[in-house]
Amino acid sequence: MDSILNIMEKYELLVLTLNRILIPCNESNVILIQDVKSNIEELEGDYYSFLHHNFLQELFQSNMISQRAFQIILEMRCEIEKIASRKWNVEDFLKDESWLIVRQSVVEILLELKNR
Repeated sequence: MDSILNIMEKYELLVLTLNRILIPCNESNVILIQDVKSNIEELEGDYYSFLHHNFLQELFQSNMISQRAFQIILEMRCEIEKIASRKWNVEDFLKDESWLIVRQSVVEILLELKNR
């Protein structure tokens, strides 16, 4: 990835990463299992980079995210790091309590971002 991303591109990467944690569904509210699998695979690397303190600090200093969002994202990143590697699969991603807690944080963060 190009190391010279502008702040808007970084913000978009943050939002994309957060959205990977949500459960993708079609118009009929049917879970798209292949998309879930793809999101999990992408999330393994993306969360480490785009939910990192330094990455978020730059967004915060540029007034792209609030102090509250910054803190919630850092706490959520810690929760993701605690999830055992054996739980990085579709079934656990959809049903495990750890992932449910992370998803609740994502919804809170996205609402915070939307209201800025």
